[in-house]
Amino acid sequence: MTERVLSIENLQVQFKTYAGTVQAIRGVDFQLHKGETLAIVGESGSGKTVTSRAIMRLLSQNATINEGKIDFMGQDLRNLSDKQMEKIRGSQIAMIFQDPMTSLNPTLTIGRQLVEVIIKHRKFSRAEAVAEACNLLSLCGIKDPEQRLKDYPSQFSGGQRQRIVIAIALAGDPEILIADEPTTALDVTVQAQIIELLQDIQRQKGMAIIFITHDLGVVANIADRVAVMYAGRLVEIGPVDEVYYNPQHPYTWGLLRSMPTLHTGDTLYAIPGSPPDLLDPPKGDAFALRSDVALEIDRIKEPPMFQVSKTHFAATWLLDPRAPKVEVPEEILRRRKIFFGEGGASND
Repeated sequence: MTERVLSIENLQVQFKTYAGTVQAIRGVDFQLHKGETLAIVGESGSGKTVTSRAIMRLLSQNATINEGKIDFMGQDLRNLSDKQMEKIRGSQIAMIFQDPMTSLNPTLTIGRQLVEVIIKHRKFSRAEAVAEACNLLSLCGIKDPEQRLKDYPSQFSGGQRQRIVIAIALAGDPEILIADEPTTALDVTVQAQIIELLQDIQRQKGMAIIFITHDLGVVANIADRVAVMYAGRLVEIGPVDEVYYNPQHPYTWGLLRSMPTLHTGDTLYAIPGSPPDLLDPPKGDAFALRSDVALEIDRIKEPPMFQVSKTHFAATWLLDPRAPKVEVPEEILRRRKIFFGEGGASND
């Protein structure tokens, strides 16, 4: 196992609103290792972005991290002052935000936005920073970087702006890169290019990546491990091939079934119902009200994380030895080749 760079333990985040207290994150645990890509997937509102912003300490003023530990290379980020956190944010942990169109200042040249970050985090001279800015733009696939440093965001396409945002995130030479839906606003061809770019950069720099997305197809191509989030909790986590080939939580089944295929008919499957109101989270398994295989205990008691294998865990009472046997739906098993081809997983 490679060196662990991040450990999240029992993370709990709340937002105080006029309507009450929203329990956005309700006890999240995971680890991240050097050079690893961990994908976090789930519907909108499941807590993916809030988790990443909690790591960065970029939550809104009405938010509080009331429980948990965020251990980054031996130090708990919760206990750092704002000034101490500024030295880590950008230089050691960087983030690509959701919308590249709004992440760049339209009134400043690309060069100014990139060079300032390099000078702040790496203490380069201006000449050194300009040279490094050109290197980063070239690394991210921007041609004629010396000339393009003088251009404004409006002079670039959407895909080019996303590459520039990635270059800015890499400017501090971080240990961890958090990519929050970095391909959402891009067409399929550009998505593939951005994913390949991130993989190439990761191989060169050896950094760890937290990749946040709702696109399970993207996860299959980029991730080493996948964490499935629902209603502020992780409901399944493990190596991507184990989770995709042997999913255990009914919510994971629903996400996989909702992926379109070449054989999808006129109606695409949708998970029934909607996520619960986290102003008043339901007792037990929050997904029980939307599941057709829910047990009585699912509405009473929250399930623990059951071990599926040495590296695969799922929070569902269906894995309790006393539970009735429920097989993974055959329709989901047939979808294996969508993500990994005909060969099958090694543990299948």
